[in-house]
Amino acid sequence: MLGLDVEVDGDVVHGRPSRALDWLAVTRSMINRNPAGQQSRTDPGTGSATLPPAGLDRQRELADFLRRRRAQIAPEQAGLPAPTGHRRTPGLRREELAALSGISVDWYIRLEQGRAERPSPSVLDSLAGALQLTPDERSHLYALARSEQPPLHQPAAETVDPSMQRILHSLADDVAAYVLGRRWDVLAWNRAACELLVDFDALPPARRNLIELTFLDAAMRDRYLDWQLVARSTLANFRAAVARNLEQPETAALVDHLRTTDAHFMEWWNLHEVQEKTAGVKRFRGPDRTSFEMRYESVLSPTAPDQRLIIYTAVAES
Repeated sequence: MLGLDVEVDGDVVHGRPSRALDWLAVTRSMINRNPAGQQSRTDPGTGSATLPPAGLDRQRELADFLRRRRAQIAPEQAGLPAPTGHRRTPGLRREELAALSGISVDWYIRLEQGRAERPSPSVLDSLAGALQLTPDERSHLYALARSEQPPLHQPAAETVDPSMQRILHSLADDVAAYVLGRRWDVLAWNRAACELLVDFDALPPARRNLIELTFLDAAMRDRYLDWQLVARSTLANFRAAVARNLEQPETAALVDHLRTTDAHFMEWWNLHEVQEKTAGVKRFRGPDRTSFEMRYESVLSPTAPDQRLIIYTAVAES
């Protein structure tokens, strides 16, 4: 058998190398190719030398979520022309999604690579729309990108919750009740509520708002024996109820209108008093100028959290 010259660290070993020398040469050769225990795709290392697991990282999770949702949207689903040739990218390309979202390609690439800073709500909403995310997926996008819940999306026209409507219709004729919406528009009512407060049937839809009627309608103001006490408490109830919807344009417009129209509203709004509307007693003035007390209860809708049913019952005389 022919002898071999094996070089180990610059020293030549003559003759037939032993298995130990074979192992030593191979091991040192690998170390020289990958010095200082550095790992790579071809030399991942073993045991304690392996890279630490990635674990759960918010930016990495966001990048993965965006990539996977982008791959699920076909161009024609997004309103783009159907591809004519072979596409290497499943779903939308990055530049297509960036264009649909109204953001730069570079910014989107940084998002998918986990290098972008905290994106704004407007960017996230644009991405959610372009990716056709469900409400749950949109919430997940906000949780990953901003560690928060997304702002509410409301339909343009609010309709009364059917369960609230059924309860309203089941009440006795002498029980006054009405349903308030997200900015305290009166969405539904019965005849007893018209007799107690104001004739909602005779009002145009734009004026059927409880907070506006409380402050600006002279007839309704006159129904309360303690108007200032009731109005201030009602404003505190209103402010607590609409906090989730302050960014809605219709809510902002209502508040701006009342602040510039009524001095009491402006004064008490600036105090920032907050109180949930639950239950209590109010004193009313009847058509014959006699006074009476009514107990009110507030019932939140189980399916439309911004809607509530207000029920008035007469306080029994002692």
